[in-house]
Amino acid sequence: MKISYRVLGLAALVMLLLAGCGESSEPSASQAAVETLPTPQGRILTANQAANTVSIIDVATDTAYGTVGTGLQPHHVVGTPDGKEFWVSLYGENRVQVFDSASLKEIASVDVGASNDDLIFDPDGKRLYVSLGKNDAVAVVDVPGRKLLQTVTVGKSPHGVRVTPDGKSLVVTNTADNTVSVLSLQPEAKVQSTIKTGANPFEVVIAKDSNTAYVSNFLGDSVAVVDLAAGKTTAYIKSGKQPAMIALAEGNTGSKLWVANTGSGEVWLIDAGTRKLVTRIPAGKGTHGTALTPSGKLYVTNTNDNTVTVIDQATEKVLTTIPVGSNPNGLTWLAPAK
Repeated sequence: MKISYRVLGLAALVMLLLAGCGESSEPSASQAAVETLPTPQGRILTANQAANTVSIIDVATDTAYGTVGTGLQPHHVVGTPDGKEFWVSLYGENRVQVFDSASLKEIASVDVGASNDDLIFDPDGKRLYVSLGKNDAVAVVDVPGRKLLQTVTVGKSPHGVRVTPDGKSLVVTNTADNTVSVLSLQPEAKVQSTIKTGANPFEVVIAKDSNTAYVSNFLGDSVAVVDLAAGKTTAYIKSGKQPAMIALAEGNTGSKLWVANTGSGEVWLIDAGTRKLVTRIPAGKGTHGTALTPSGKLYVTNTNDNTVTVIDQATEKVLTTIPVGSNPNGLTWLAPAK
C-alpha cells in the first residue's frame, strides 16, 4: 500500500503532540528538586516586580534555588501563619494570587477590585487586608472562603498595612495624606481614627504591646513613633535617606528597628528604647524591603541591584548577597509548613 509523505508527516506531528502532552503532566527533575528541597529554617520569598516572578531562597544555605511565575507586577508577598500558603499582591492587576507552599503552584486568586500594593494577615490567618493605593481603600478578604468581604475607604494613596498583634486593629499608611488610618476590626473593619505622621508615610510595624507603631516617612527621612491609644505621633527618629520598610525585633535585650533606606542604600539599626542609631550597614542600590527570620537573619531587597542582602542580627554584619529577579520589592519569611 502506498502512503503519501504528507500522511506520514501528519502522523509524526500527532505523535509528537501526544508525547508532549504526556510529558507536561509530570514535573521535570528540576521542578521536583525545587518542590522537595528540605528547608528546615524556612524560606524567603521575594516579589520581583519587573520580572513577574517570586524568587525562593533557602534560609539555611542562603541560596536562591527556584522561581515561581506570577501575574503582572508582583509587589508584595506574605505567608500564611501556618506556612501552608503564600499570597502575592499584583500592582498590575485587580487580584491577589494564592500559592500552595509545597507544590509552589497557584491554587486560587481573589478579585479585590483594583491594583494592590501591600497585604497582611490577621494573627489567626482568617482575614487578609490589602491596600488599594489607586482607590484610596483597603480590601478585606475572607481567606478560607477566597472572597472579598469588604472595601473600606481610608486616606489618599494607602500603602503599608499591619494588624496589631492582638488582632483588634489595622494600621494603614496614607502616603499622600501624611497620615495613618487606624481601623477597628470587629465586628467589621471601620476607620476609628486618623493620625498625622511625617512626609509620605510608607510602611508601619507595631510592637507586641499593640499600642506603639513605627512608621517610615519616605520623604521625611525619619521614623514616626505613634501612640495608637492616644491617637498621636509622640516622637520622630532620624533615619537614612528615603526609609522604606522596617523590621522590628523585640527580645530580652530590648527592641531594635531595622530600617531599609532606599535613597542611601543602607540599613540603619536603631535602638527603639533610646531612639538612637546603633550602626549603619551598607546594602545595595535601592535598599527597600525587610524580613527577619527566627534563625537570626535579616533579609533586605535591593530593587536597583536585583539582589538580596543577608545580615546577621547578632554581629550586625553582612553575610552574603544573593541575586534574585528584576526589581525585587516586598519579601517575607515563610515558615516550614506545619
